[in-house]
Amino acid sequence: MSDSKHGLSILYVAVFLLSLNGLFSKLIPLDAVSVTQLRSVIAAIVLFVFAYTRKRAYRLNGIREYAGVYLVGVILGLHWISFYYSMQVSTVAIGMLALFTYPVIMVFLEPMFNKKRVQVSDIIAALVVFAGVMIMVGDDINQFDSAAVQGVFWGVISAFLFSLRNLLQKYKHSTVSSDGLILHQVIAISIMLLMFVDVDATASLEINDWLLLILLGGISTATAHSLLSYSLKHLPAKSIAMISCLQPLSAAAFAWLIIGEIPTKGVVIGGLIIVSVAFYESVYHVGQRKK
Repeated sequence: MSDSKHGLSILYVAVFLLSLNGLFSKLIPLDAVSVTQLRSVIAAIVLFVFAYTRKRAYRLNGIREYAGVYLVGVILGLHWISFYYSMQVSTVAIGMLALFTYPVIMVFLEPMFNKKRVQVSDIIAALVVFAGVMIMVGDDINQFDSAAVQGVFWGVISAFLFSLRNLLQKYKHSTVSSDGLILHQVIAISIMLLMFVDVDATASLEINDWLLLILLGGISTATAHSLLSYSLKHLPAKSIAMISCLQPLSAAAFAWLIIGEIPTKGVVIGGLIIVSVAFYESVYHVGQRKK
């Protein structure tokens, strides 16, 4: 299997695991900061165990690389906080959809890193994705004092941070292993947010809540982000941005089936638009690699 096809397969698994994050934001009874810190600690433990069993070394090359990777970790932590908060103040669908303005942001930021011109096809694809997101959000976007607008606002902030983190990781730290990158990043987040955890709320968590946190930290964080980091090494960042647009559709479906957040007609229509663009990016990317 070529690196391109393998990278795409890995990316689809990562997108599926990441789409579960919306459910955790609703099911775990903690604020966004506490959830982010605890998921990072659990993810760090899982990755340490993986490193020990596989006898992998995760040392970085000098202070400059440590500083760069840990700065990326800070950005990732701020992305997670704003992302979780957007879903907690609105809905899983709105938070996820607002986040997925990031393909639009990515298309315009990436040329700053690779010195390539923005292609007309990329702009069109990004605009189509943006249109799909707007259709899914629906009429709530006009209610500026509503929970929906708050969800969109924090989701867009999260989108910018996510775009910046992915591009820095791809272009500045491509020599660091995928699992090593996420390990150092979750360590940075764990330290950064340690003093801001709601200790009383954490102490009152039930066993089921801790199981959800373990799933969030071990599967939807350590595993999913390691896979995403791997795909960033083998696929263009803009292609990852577009293909990852499957995530809000999957998240909306899970929210509907598990916590009863019924999608509107706009969610269905916008989701179909997003899936179409993601499929196009997959086919187009593999085709370009074969030439």
